[in-house]
Amino acid sequence: MMGMETGARRDWSGWLLLPLVLTALVYLGTTTDRGVTDYDEAYYAQPAVRMAAEGDWVTPYANGVRFLEKPPLLYWVTAGSFKAFGIHEVALRLPTALAVIALVWVVMLTARRAFGGGAAGAPSVQSPPAGGREGAAGPAVAVAGLATAFSVGTYLFTRETLHDIWLVLFLAVAMYALLEWTLLPGRTLRPALLFYAAMAGAFMCKSLVGVAFPAGIAVLFCLVSRRRPSWRSLHLLSGTLLFLALTVPWHWLAEVRNEGFLGFFFVGEQFLRFLGRREPPVLWSVPLGTFLGLIPVWFFPWTVFLPAAFSGDRRTRGGNTAVLLRLALVWIVVVVGFFSLSDRLEHYVFPALPAFALLAAAAFYRKGESRALLWGFRALAAVGVLALLGGIIAGAWLAAGNELPSGAAGPSDRLSETDFSIMAEMPPDLVRQLAAPAAVTVLVLSIGFLSALMLEKRRRRKAAVAAVAAVMVAVCALTHWSLVLCEDLISSKRFGLAVASEALPGDRLVVMDDYESANSLSFYQPLRVEVTDGTAYALLPGLRFPDAPKLLLTPGEFGEAWRSEGRVFALLPEEKLGRLDPAGIEVLRLPGRVLVKNR
Repeated sequence: MMGMETGARRDWSGWLLLPLVLTALVYLGTTTDRGVTDYDEAYYAQPAVRMAAEGDWVTPYANGVRFLEKPPLLYWVTAGSFKAFGIHEVALRLPTALAVIALVWVVMLTARRAFGGGAAGAPSVQSPPAGGREGAAGPAVAVAGLATAFSVGTYLFTRETLHDIWLVLFLAVAMYALLEWTLLPGRTLRPALLFYAAMAGAFMCKSLVGVAFPAGIAVLFCLVSRRRPSWRSLHLLSGTLLFLALTVPWHWLAEVRNEGFLGFFFVGEQFLRFLGRREPPVLWSVPLGTFLGLIPVWFFPWTVFLPAAFSGDRRTRGGNTAVLLRLALVWIVVVVGFFSLSDRLEHYVFPALPAFALLAAAAFYRKGESRALLWGFRALAAVGVLALLGGIIAGAWLAAGNELPSGAAGPSDRLSETDFSIMAEMPPDLVRQLAAPAAVTVLVLSIGFLSALMLEKRRRRKAAVAAVAAVMVAVCALTHWSLVLCEDLISSKRFGLAVASEALPGDRLVVMDDYESANSLSFYQPLRVEVTDGTAYALLPGLRFPDAPKLLLTPGEFGEAWRSEGRVFALLPEEKLGRLDPAGIEVLRLPGRVLVKNR
């Protein structure tokens, strides 16, 4: 008996280890010195740099201005990474990579709890269904981890240092706790406290949505489950005290040091933002149809297996599996429904992706043939064939002397676009450079997905899943290669390093565009960035404080500084060069932008 238990533990360890190892290799391996991305990532890096350098862990600053839009957890973990490893891009992105690894682990533990019992040594309340599927639990758990880490959305949404991955991680922990609380009704204290602690963590990442999501999911889940929990099982007093102990101190200190913070933070940045009445207004929101239509893309390639989660004999859908399916569906409804009724960006669906991963895992929790799964593999093979045909057509087009389309918009147009529309701004030379990773991607998709279908037809399901995972590992690596090639389009790193190599005390640096078009400059050089012929949108609330520095220059003020005896660096779009008087000395020119100095 002891030998059987040891063997089972080894089997589980193998299935838990494989996705974690692959996730660590891919996500840590692509945490390189690729330049800090302009706009969001640059904004979230700056407070962490200042915290690490000056030790003020209460008030975030960006470019010398109070930056109070978000809670501080991301800044704290990033500043900790800077203090441990130094201030560079790898240290900036390391916490995000570790958070993804932790997320994969939590999602797999959730799947294991549903399919295999065994959380914290607790017995399972689910008997193996007819036909026995004990041997199917391990692969299903592995799919949960692989689908979490190696979906299109997870990888793309973690290429920058953002608050969202931490929200997703803590939400997943809360959902694991909710599942434990549901399956072990007589032992509710530990999962309840874990739920409240995770909700506090989510609150310190994204404020009120960090409470709305786990609380909303829990309430709706109890309603659809027709469960009326006792007040005692909720542990409201101890849970509330724990939540307040973890969240109140920073908010109180932030208000003490920044008068009016709480009103701005909760009213302006939370309620008014999601009602579409925030001042300054949200610059864009993805149309609802686009937001919903992109969800299958973000969860690709695992999207094709979702119908299989609800197929098969009803007898095999009971017990813990039914609980998990219900929880995952409620999870998706709350997240997607919330953003369907508010301002939204493409990546706002990210908190729902772990729920989709659990549905995909449920699809593979079976032995033997499954027509629904087979159709999923056929769909992937069709994608591979279409990708190959598209690649052949594009190759023939280029061979005939034609050019692939490229964007004409410049960096100054980014604020009116969506998250990924920057790809439409590519100059022709960059488009040609991207042809190589694109061609390899086409081959990987076609060969890998066709191989997965053949393996599934031969009843080698584990190998088929491994083939899909291998495809996505390769696609992630190719995406990283592409992003490195796009560095000068999405980052101002080279301009920042050029300024840093010459900057002296008393020099000035001015961006003749919106600050957000080049705010990664602040990560690479010591000068405060000033702005003319544009604005610093996200800094406007902080600029209202009486001690805020003057960053926004009128054309007259900039002209006076440019003609003065002091040295001024100016970063501007190429088409604005003719407006400089005198013309200045060119320091660095990259596609679309030029760095010049007045002397």
